[in-house]
Amino acid sequence: MPDDGRHPYFNDRRAVFWYLHLEDALAAATSEGKRVIVQWGNQKCGGSRALVEKNILKEEIAEFLNAHFVAVAADSTAPDPDVAALVASLPKHEPTPVCVYLAADGRLLHSTAGGRPAAVLLQDMTEATGRK
Repeated sequence: MPDDGRHPYFNDRRAVFWYLHLEDALAAATSEGKRVIVQWGNQKCGGSRALVEKNILKEEIAEFLNAHFVAVAADSTAPDPDVAALVASLPKHEPTPVCVYLAADGRLLHSTAGGRPAAVLLQDMTEATGRK
């Protein structure tokens, strides 16, 4: 699968540049002074589709995400091994989709179920930017 910034299986109309590998996203986050958000889901999950194609397409969410985060798209059926290990280490296991928020050094800030309303997603992202 090419790492060209497109979401690997959902159409977000290129509102966000998506990394496929956590290592690349962490390097970009460090150089850009941003956090990392990992979108863990799969192609057959309606909640995953809604998260990307509806919520992330909302102007205020895409703008906030691009300003403060580097985004990783992770397919739960064939994930980057680093992302799979990260999700396995989460204190609570949510069904897909899951949003995982990381500091640029890879520290876990928090994680939440991703199939929630856009306002909650924006609140989660805002909280993640304030965590140390």
